[in-house]
Amino acid sequence: MANYFLHFNASSEPSYPFWETGFVGKRLLNHEDFLLEIGFRVIDAFIYYWNDEPKDPLNARLDAILGGLQRHDCLVIQWPFPGMSERWIENFIDRVHAFNTNAIFLVNDIQSMNNFPELPEASDQEKIDTLLKDPDVISEVKFLSRADGLIVSSPQMADHITKELALAGKKVTSNITWLGPDGYEANYFQSTRHLDQGIDFVGTLAEASFLLELPHELKINVHGAAPDDQSLVEDRDIHLHPRVDVEAAPQLLQGSYGLIWHSDQYPEAHGTASKIDKYTLPIELALFLSANEPVIVWSQAAAANFVQANGVGILIDSLDQLPQKLAAIDEQAYEKMIVNAQRISPLIRDGFFVKQATLNVIGKIYNKAESASGD
Repeated sequence: MANYFLHFNASSEPSYPFWETGFVGKRLLNHEDFLLEIGFRVIDAFIYYWNDEPKDPLNARLDAILGGLQRHDCLVIQWPFPGMSERWIENFIDRVHAFNTNAIFLVNDIQSMNNFPELPEASDQEKIDTLLKDPDVISEVKFLSRADGLIVSSPQMADHITKELALAGKKVTSNITWLGPDGYEANYFQSTRHLDQGIDFVGTLAEASFLLELPHELKINVHGAAPDDQSLVEDRDIHLHPRVDVEAAPQLLQGSYGLIWHSDQYPEAHGTASKIDKYTLPIELALFLSANEPVIVWSQAAAANFVQANGVGILIDSLDQLPQKLAAIDEQAYEKMIVNAQRISPLIRDGFFVKQATLNVIGKIYNKAESASGD
């Protein structure tokens, strides 16, 4: 039994797919690097768009990609697929299963949550019918239900996917586990943080208008600021930093805390992005922790459980609590957070949680295979 992951190329030039798309490329590459470190092998594929590709060339192409697979092997596939047609994906999964290989989906994004962050109740048939007509939902139901193993971001996300598939009359595999804070590969050698360095936020100021409602004297470093953001600063203690390559990002974080907050208003967490935060652990969590930086998160977010359990930050119900919460942290309490962050950060940088989740789901698959053979 061997373990593989699927890697997509998008160009004949030295590059990595989606490197310029936020943290998407960084996250995909890090997952691959972490799997290589625990003995996984690479299966290469190429991103192309040919929706009406004839059956014989398609099957020949897939056989060439997957020809080395054997019975009981495991293949980790990062979901969603990078723009491949549904016909290609369906034939790909068929071919994986034809080799009696286990398809494990490492779920980075559930795209249907942008339209349906909260699923309808089983009794609301009208909303269910609307949900099940959504193209992203159709794709998720069709393919995630065929996974032999699933790795998702949180227990809340596992429940969400289970409910989504159930509304369509499908079942999710019992071989499911979750990452927690994900990983962020980096070498970090900066000096220890102090209590008076302010707050780091990743994103544009224009998209985070809630920051403009915080007290003017609160120091905020905005990383990834847009050129037009300067006109919004006025007399606030807000320092704008342009976008930098995601590889360098941990070295440039200057604050005492990293703020993870997605909302379209102040002070409450509100809107689609905040609803999604109830199920996902944003990549900013891994970024900040990779830089030994405590975090500030919404108390209802999926990330809150990890932050509280490991003592690596502050939980707030709404942003108007932030000044009071910060004022209540003395040097001793902050030092304890830093110690905890320094304890967790090597695990984040080395991909411990990605490796652990992957081995957990493979263990479930193999244990069932052994039990079945014993029967």
